[in-house]
Parts: sequence; C-alpha cells; structure tokens
Amino acid sequence: MITGIEIKRKMVHLATLIIPVGYGLTSDTTVLTFLFPFFLLYLSVDLLRHLHPGMASLFHKYFFGRVLREEEKPRLMGSTSFLFASILTILFFPKSIAIVSMLILILSDTAAALIGKGFGRIRVFRKTFEGTLAFLVSSLLIVWIYPDLDRVSGSLAAIGTAAMEVLPIPLDDNLTIPLVAGAIMFFGMG
Repeated sequence: MITGIEIKRKMVHLATLIIPVGYGLTSDTTVLTFLFPFFLLYLSVDLLRHLHPGMASLFHKYFFGRVLREEEKPRLMGSTSFLFASILTILFFPKSIAIVSMLILILSDTAAALIGKGFGRIRVFRKTFEGTLAFLVSSLLIVWIYPDLDRVSGSLAAIGTAAMEVLPIPLDDNLTIPLVAGAIMFFGMG
C-alpha cells in the first residue's frame, strides 16, 4: 500500500530531477557550485541531529523527521547520500553516463517504490518482484532512449543496479545505484 508519506518522499525524489536536467543544460562546474553547499548543509544537519539532542528534536518536529524511514533514523538521510553520490558521479564519469546514472536512481527507484508498494505481491528479500521489474524496465527505457550512450553497457548497468536494488545490501541505494550504474557503463564501454 502506498502511504501519503511515501508519496511525499517520491515527490521530493522526483524534484531532484533538477540536478541531471541542470547538468545537461550547463556544465559540471555550474552544477557542482550548487551541489557542494547543499551537500554540506544536509551533512551538517544530518550530523547535528545525531550529536545534539536539541537539533534532533527540531529536525524531527520541523524538517524531515516525519518522512524519514525507520532505517534512516540511525544513519545519514537518503537525501544526504543522494547529494554526495551526485557529486561523485559528476566528478568521476563522463557527462552522459553521470546524467543517466542519476536518472536511473531518481526515476527507476521511484517506479520501483510506487509499483512495488502499490501492486507488489511476490516478495523478494525486503522488496517485491513487481517493484524490481519496474526498476529494470524503467532503467532499460532510460538507457535506450538517452542519446550518446552505449546501449550494451547501459543495459548491463540497468540489470546490475536492479539486482543491487533488490538484494539486502546494507548500503544506502541513493549512494550505490548511481555509482554502480556509472561504473558499469564507464568500464563496459570497452
């Protein structure tokens, strides 16, 4: 079942499309100039909510406390990991690979959550088969539609990240998905 909080989380997730779209329209320097301060702000708030009880109370009452998943409470927020992964993806990979890697995270993870929670019946670890299939299909669509991208390495990245998304790996997928997708496409180009 899709809850109101999950819808809010996915709306925030979709709002981050501004990063790959902005990168597509500008340069890495321009996008990183905006991303670094946001990442530092999120990281500071994240660390303070763990280290300072007053900040934790403010955070939970006025900021993202209501939309945090239970597994995010003792660690960094997914948004902090996403910003860090976006910076690394832009720094490490060519522009087209970086953009597609971020699109896979944003769009395919959203598709997986909405389909998996809304229609998922077949459990696979802590996810659903239907959600994983939505992740794979949307990832394949992204790599097949995006111009100037090697379709074979892109397809391998879609398969690899779909597998990572469903496996019970104790790392935040906001960090792992774009970096793994980027690495598979980069090294798979031949």
